[in-house]
Amino acid sequence: MENLKNRDALINRIKKIEDKNVLDEINRLLDINFDDSVYNLNEDQETEIAQARKELNRGEGISSEQVEKEFDEWLNK
Repeated sequence: MENLKNRDALINRIKKIEDKNVLDEINRLLDINFDDSVYNLNEDQETEIAQARKELNRGEGISSEQVEKEFDEWLNK
C-alpha cells in the first residue's frame, strides 16, 4: 500500500515538471537496468573473503565501532 502511495505521489510530481533537463534526467534514471542477479566472485575475491572469515574466527577482527573511531581520528588529523 505504501508503495502505491509513493508511486502516485511521484507520478503527480513528475506531471508538474516542465524543465526538459529534469525530465531528461528522470528518463535516464528510469532507463537504468538494475540487475537483481547474484554477483559472482572471482577466485581472488573468494580467497580474500575466506581469509577474512578465518581472521574473524581467530578474533583478529575489530568492531565497527572501533573502525568508526579510528576513521574519525584519521579524519581529524
